[in-house]
Amino acid sequence: MAVQWPNGYCSAKNCGGRDSVVPRNAMTIHGLWPSLKSGTYLKECTSGITITDNGSSLFQQMRKYWPSFSQPNTGFWGHEYNKHGYCMTEEFGWSGYENYFKLVIDLYLRTYKDLMTQAFPGYSGTTTVTYENLKSAIQRVIPNATINMKCSSGYITELYFYLEKNYMPSTSSRFSNSCKSGKLVFK
Repeated sequence: MAVQWPNGYCSAKNCGGRDSVVPRNAMTIHGLWPSLKSGTYLKECTSGITITDNGSSLFQQMRKYWPSFSQPNTGFWGHEYNKHGYCMTEEFGWSGYENYFKLVIDLYLRTYKDLMTQAFPGYSGTTTVTYENLKSAIQRVIPNATINMKCSSGYITELYFYLEKNYMPSTSSRFSNSCKSGKLVFK
């Protein structure tokens, strides 16, 4: 499960005005990517399906919690589904992409949306945290979580979590961090 920290992402990169519509101090979804037990990703399983936002409550949630920072949302969602979600759809015998999107939204709302504010209550502004401090704070909220922290221009932008098949956090590390410390931005 990959989640983005818009506060850091939009501090490190130009979000093209999209930073004004993303939730403040809340993680957003990047995607859920099935992988092998070794931690390597499955080969791309492109289906070529075009995603259409039909205005349903699912897509309303997706617009709020799964925004794209660089392209139209439907293009981003199509990429995530066609590259990663289609494999899950085939594995579980689901019909259509809605089941994949619903699973990701439900998992996100249950575990990741308020993760940073729960891990760092009362923080404001910008502070630098080490990977170990971030990991400890997050593991108080999600015990045993294995985390990969991604940074851009020194800002924490994404967190990756390795999950078991039951979507519970894995206790074994499969990742290497792209940064040892990063600026953590609260707005």
